[in-house]
Amino acid sequence: MSRKEKDTNDQEYCFLQEAVQEPHKRKPAGIIKRAVYVIVLAVVFGGTASVTFWKVQDVLEKRDARIYRESLLNDAKETSAGTKQTPRPSTESDMLAAYENYWDRIKNIGEQCNKAIVTVDKLHTESWYQRSDKEDVLQSGLIFKRRGSSLYVLTQVSSLVEKGSLEVSFANGKSAAATLVATDDNLGIAVLRMDVNDISKSTMNQIYVIDFTQDASDTAPELNDRVLLFGCPNGIMKSVMPGNVVNTDMTVQAVDDCLTVYVTDIAYTEGGDGFVSDIEGRMVGMITDAYQRTTGDTNWSFISAEDIAVAAEAIVEEKTPVTFGIRGKDMENGKGIYVTEVQLKSPAYHGGVRVADVIDSIDGNKIRSMKDLSLCLSTHERGDRITVGLCRSCSGKQKKKSVKVELK
Repeated sequence: MSRKEKDTNDQEYCFLQEAVQEPHKRKPAGIIKRAVYVIVLAVVFGGTASVTFWKVQDVLEKRDARIYRESLLNDAKETSAGTKQTPRPSTESDMLAAYENYWDRIKNIGEQCNKAIVTVDKLHTESWYQRSDKEDVLQSGLIFKRRGSSLYVLTQVSSLVEKGSLEVSFANGKSAAATLVATDDNLGIAVLRMDVNDISKSTMNQIYVIDFTQDASDTAPELNDRVLLFGCPNGIMKSVMPGNVVNTDMTVQAVDDCLTVYVTDIAYTEGGDGFVSDIEGRMVGMITDAYQRTTGDTNWSFISAEDIAVAAEAIVEEKTPVTFGIRGKDMENGKGIYVTEVQLKSPAYHGGVRVADVIDSIDGNKIRSMKDLSLCLSTHERGDRITVGLCRSCSGKQKKKSVKVELK
C-alpha cells in the first residue's frame, strides 16, 4: 500500500479513532476540592440561617415580654371595685417593677398557703433507723378548721389514710398524732383530727388555718383565672406551681351529686397531690387525678371548694351523710334530673325510682339540678321519709308520679 493510499484510509476511518477513547479518570484532588466546596457552602448557609433565626427569636421574645409585663401592670392596678386603671406605665422601669411586684405577691401567697400544709404519714412507734425503706408514699394535708381543742386536716382518701393511726408533720419538723374522723368516697376526701394539746405553743403560732367552708360559694374560678397549686403538686412537699384555669365546663356524675371539675394548664405529675388557691390566697379547690377519663392525663384538674365544703363541714360536725342512691344529668331549662343510674338496694331503688325517670321535686320543693338534690339531702338525716315527684314515660306518654323514699 502506497503512502497516499494509507493517508486516505486514515482519513476515512478517523471517526472510529475519535469514538473509541480511553475513559477519563477523575483525579482524587478534584473530588476532594468539590467536597470541600460543598462543606463550605453548607457551613455558610447554616451559620447565616442560625444568626437570622436567633435575631428573630430575640425580637419576638422581647416583644412578648413587653406585652406580658404591660398586662401584669394593668392587672396589678385594678381597683377595689374591679375596674382597671386607664393610665399605662410610661417607662420600662415601671413595667419591670410591676412585673417583679406581681411575682413577689405570688411568692408570698404561696408561702402563706404552705403554712397550712402538713405532711401526712403513718404513725411511727419505732426508731428512725428501724424503719423500712418500703414505706407508703407521703401525702399533703390542709389545716382547714379549729374547733375547741381539735385541729382538722383535709386530705385525700388513700391506703395510707385508711390505716387510721397517722402522724402529721409541720413545717418546723415537729409532729403530732392524728386520727381519721371520716371519709367521703364520693368526693375522695378524708378529714383527720389532731389534739391541740399535743402540739407545742411555738408550733401552733406558726400554723395558718385556711377555713374555706365559710365562703366556698364565692370562690368559684372563671376561665383564664390565675391559680396556684400548693402542697405536693409535683411530688415535692411544700411546692408552689402557678398556672391558669383553661376549662370550666366539665362536670362529673357522682352519687347524689354532680361535681364541677376545672382543668388547668399545669402539667400533671403522677403521685402528686395538693390544693388550689386563687391570687387572693383563698382556697378554690383540691387537685385530683380521679377523673382523667374526662379531663385527660396531661394537665392537673381540681374539684371546687364549693363541692368539698358541705361534705367536710358535715364530717367535722360528725353528721352522717344521708344516701339517696342515684346518678343523673341536669335537664335543659331546669326541668329536673334525668336518672341515669339507680344503685342496687339503695333508698331510691327500694322507693321505686328507676332509670330514665325525671325527678322534678322533693317534698313539693322544685328540684332543677343535681346540685339542688345534694343541697336538699344535706338538710335531712337518716330515717327521714321524703316524697319524690317524678315523670315517667309509659307507652310514649309522660305520667306524673310520687314515690316515698326513706333515706339511709
